[in-house]
Amino acid sequence: MSLAPMYATMLNWNLQDYTIACVESLLKAGMPKEQIVIVDNGSTDDSVVAISGRFGPALTLICNEQNVGFTGGMNIGIERALALGAASVLLLNNDTIVDQAMIDALLAAGETLDKPDILGPAIYYYDNPDRLWWLGDVEHRWLPMPLTVRNIPSLSPFRVDYVTGCAMLVRREVFERIGLFDPRYFIYYEDADFCCRARDTGFSVWCVPQAKMWHKISLTTQRDKPFFHYLRASNQIRFYHEHKIGPSPLLREGYIAFKMAKMLCDDLWHRDWSSIGALWRGIVDGYREQWQRRTASTTLKGRHKDRSDSGPGSSKGTSQRSQG
Repeated sequence: MSLAPMYATMLNWNLQDYTIACVESLLKAGMPKEQIVIVDNGSTDDSVVAISGRFGPALTLICNEQNVGFTGGMNIGIERALALGAASVLLLNNDTIVDQAMIDALLAAGETLDKPDILGPAIYYYDNPDRLWWLGDVEHRWLPMPLTVRNIPSLSPFRVDYVTGCAMLVRREVFERIGLFDPRYFIYYEDADFCCRARDTGFSVWCVPQAKMWHKISLTTQRDKPFFHYLRASNQIRFYHEHKIGPSPLLREGYIAFKMAKMLCDDLWHRDWSSIGALWRGIVDGYREQWQRRTASTTLKGRHKDRSDSGPGSSKGTSQRSQG
């Protein structure tokens, strides 16, 4: 099943040097400028001028007035790529460098796999090029936690449950069937949510180890650590509650508590008081959202029941008609 033409999209937020280096690696890998879409997420430096001056009008550069997050920015780039005729869209972090053979390896996987719906490459550390950073995750059989694939089992593509939004190739039909990223996530767990929705709809997720790239580990989330701490906490609660990961609610809540406690201990060790406050607010808001959703759902079900009870076929409706 052909994934061509493949388009690539990435975000930039005040990191023009990273973005330019990533684009140049795509060009060396054979990706035409016309098939690259960059979304500038409200940069306040001269990123737009630098990127457009470097690559010219052939490359699509979309400028947002403000930072709309990873999900908001990526959705804009995906929509533009699909409008330009993409059969698949390669989502990339701008702090990555792709191998010259990566594009060809992904396209080849599309020709050989039965369902090449979502594909992820093997991602290595940029500063330690032979050290593996990420392949993918698989769900644990009886615990509500993902198991990270630590070693490459073979050079052939293999099935996983999740790949990271740092580098994710998605076939057009997946977007057409399940939609884009959920904008509520802003950043964190948006890729896990997307993979879950895709698998629930019958799509497959693969890791393609022959496709390689390197990750520099972004500076973006280090700029406002409390804000990203808040998002990590609230989004984790949203993800695990909406997708019901794990065999029981008790285990799920235990796992969430463990993850929150781990973050809290790290902040206490570093005496990062502002991040501790943000973490707590994220937990409170995350559970408040779930409580509000359950309350709204219960209210809606009650209204439907009331309508059903008073409907034409109900005993109440029959009684009213006989009294008329």
